[in-house]
Order: sequence, then structure tokens, then C-alpha cells
Amino acid sequence: MKRMNCEICGRTMEKEITIVVDGTQFDVCEKCSLLGKKINEETIKEKELPRDRFAKERFDFNPRKKTEFQNFPQKIKNFSGSLQETTLIDGFGKKIMQARQRKGLKLKELAMKIYEKESVIQRIESEKFIPGEKTIKKLENELEINLRE
Repeated sequence: MKRMNCEICGRTMEKEITIVVDGTQFDVCEKCSLLGKKINEETIKEKELPRDRFAKERFDFNPRKKTEFQNFPQKIKNFSGSLQETTLIDGFGKKIMQARQRKGLKLKELAMKIYEKESVIQRIESEKFIPGEKTIKKLENELEINLRE
């Protein structure tokens, strides 16, 4: 019979005990069995407890999944602290890109001029990100365009 090590403390186990700690199943030694709820083989087969409580979440995550962009009126805090609604024009990203190219600016140059990251400007141009009030004003001033309806 193959001897196993405790999954919590690493000791060699004389008797393997299965416990559940915060929804995660462990095979542990007798000392560490006090740290969780003991379960027997029948319980394991009935419930099919996951070995890793985050396993399902990890498999459901897809970083390349595109989030649908909907152009809802955006509530933005203005300088006085009150909320106001700002509605950006349709195709604001394309308009920003055209104005930037017309001025002969690269993404990096525009980003430096308005003190934003290049990736932020890129995401705004591809309309994957809705800029805040301050960023809208900086873009409008730098590119001499209107982005609001």
C-alpha cells in the first residue's frame, strides 16, 4: 500500500482521512482532521465535492470574451461633485481616431499630451471603454472636436 502525505502539513499519513475546509476537499492526517469537517466515502460519491473550490470559476472565465458595448447615457461626476448625464455621439471612437490622424499624432503622442495611458486611448478608439468627463474634455480640447450629443 502506497503511503501518502497530508495535503495540509505534509506528514506521512498512517490513516487517510478526508475533510472539507471552506468547500474544498483534502486528504489529511489525523492531527489536521480537526481543521475541517470529516466526510466519508459515501458522502464523496453522493455530492461529488470539487477538489478545488475555484475550479468551476476558472473554467468559466474567458479573457477574450467580448463584452457587448451599449451606448447608454453615462452618469459622470462633474467637478462640483453632482451627477450629470453625458451622452457620447455614436461612433465616438472612430471620430477620435480620425481627428488624431488628421493632426498627425500617434497613439503614444496623444496619450502623453492628455496624460493618459496609450492603452486607454486605444480602448476608447475601439469603443471598448467609455471615457470619463475629464478624459472627454481633454480629448475634445486637444483634438478640437465635439464628442457629446
